[in-house]
Amino acid sequence: MNRKWLIFAVCSSLFLMSLFYRASSAIIAPQLMKDLKLTHEDLGLLGAAFFYTFALVQFPLGPVLDRLGPRITIAGLNLLATLGAIVFARAGSMAGGVLGRGLLGLGMAANLMGPLKLFTIWFPPNRFATMSGLLLSLGTLGSLAATSPLALMVEALGWRGSFYTLAAVNVLLVLFIIIIVRDTPEGHGVQLADNQRTSVSPWLGALKLVFSSWSYWAISLSAFIRYGSYVAIQALWAGPFLMEYLRLPTITAGNLLFLLSLGFIIGSPCGGLLSDDLLKSHKKTVILGSTLSAFLAASFSLWKAPVHILLLGTVFFSLGFFNSFGQVIYAHIKELMPSEMSASAMTAVNFFTMMGGGVFIHMLGSIMQRFGGAAAHEGHAYSVAFLVCAAGYSIATMLYFTTKESQAKSP
Repeated sequence: MNRKWLIFAVCSSLFLMSLFYRASSAIIAPQLMKDLKLTHEDLGLLGAAFFYTFALVQFPLGPVLDRLGPRITIAGLNLLATLGAIVFARAGSMAGGVLGRGLLGLGMAANLMGPLKLFTIWFPPNRFATMSGLLLSLGTLGSLAATSPLALMVEALGWRGSFYTLAAVNVLLVLFIIIIVRDTPEGHGVQLADNQRTSVSPWLGALKLVFSSWSYWAISLSAFIRYGSYVAIQALWAGPFLMEYLRLPTITAGNLLFLLSLGFIIGSPCGGLLSDDLLKSHKKTVILGSTLSAFLAASFSLWKAPVHILLLGTVFFSLGFFNSFGQVIYAHIKELMPSEMSASAMTAVNFFTMMGGGVFIHMLGSIMQRFGGAAAHEGHAYSVAFLVCAAGYSIATMLYFTTKESQAKSP
């Protein structure tokens, strides 16, 4: 097989692992609270640790990839992720759990930007959009794997055994990186490496220009709130809600979370088609998705046991579907900025997106503790938390109304 396709296969596996770790806390939340003696506030910080470290690495990551190269950067960070999985599996307290999750976030930080950097070198420019789209689609399978499949693994191995197994997978992937991945094709290393290097000064200058745009701030802040609201549900709090409050079996909860991720996967290309061909507006597409997501998030506050599984599954699928329209923000910011600044703008937006995940997961934990405490299973705390998410979607929608319109370009 051509080396570039082997590189693509390794990169897809790496990104899949990143999304798997990101969403893994939802299924094992009850076990974590019991084994590590966590309050709901502690659980929120534990889930947020991944996002905090992931987000903080985004700004320096670009220059590091340019200077050290993707191969060394990705391999080194994934070794830290392996250490993080082991630390997390061995954790006996809140501190150990946060350290493990933090190392996982740090280790996964280059598993999207690193592959994208490689694609700019190994594939023709006119294939970059196709390859990056394939990477995102295959990587999102990690979110699916963190639902029912993880529930089955936990039942067989326990959550600690599952993370030891994941650490072994990470080691194997690091070996594949070292053996298979090359920063440049043979015979073109020097020229390509020189062309890919950028100095820190122009990079900082581009960021200054990006930060001077109100549309950038409106898009970034809305992404912070919108994705934060979604991932707080998807990556953590939906799990305890289903198992702790609605008293559903772990496998059933995993199936519902599976539908949430499946809706996101199916909705992403639909949102792109809606933006490009029907509404012909990135702005209108994002607003539509956020508005409908606000109503769906609010509906979670109304559920009580016993539940109609088919109807609840429809709500979960729909939330993933309509929330996925938010991925259009990257096309929006790219078109609003000069082409030479598009990468800086998208990376800067991604920082706020990931930081929103950490803040909202953490914040909802504090809300759960304040309004429910030890009696959170009675439901009031979950109702408040989901209404906060609904309010977040609404605020994100209002912010997006203030952005500059960008005409979507049909092929």
